Amino acid sequence: MTEVIKKAVECVREIDKTSSKEKKDKYLSTVKGLASMIIQNGLYGTILFLKVKGHDELIKHLDTLVQIQTGEENFSQQVIDGTAEQNSKYFKIQYAALEGVKWLRRYADIYLGGEEND
Repeated sequence: MTEVIKKAVECVREIDKTSSKEKKDKYLSTVKGLASMIIQNGLYGTILFLKVKGHDELIKHLDTLVQIQTGEENFSQQVIDGTAEQNSKYFKIQYAALEGVKWLRRYADIYLGGEEND
């Protein structure tokens, strides 16, 4: 198991252990549509949407998974502060985010009861 997969499991299990049913359902619902949101709106737009909607834990999880793959720290804060525009690694970071979302979604379905909620 790679470090990204291990961290995705850890992130989702944290939500499972510490959150209310409502918060778990919100996390699961959001993570299910996250990959298509990134593809459609780009990573910048997606991070800003998540921030406005109060998905701070999911933003933190994305940052962690991006950092593991690219070494880029606190990318979402750069986006929020408006300083990420000049980042030459944007496409690599976006790909890393999509890869991380893939694993978050898989484990959210397993731990948060994705099949039961459909």
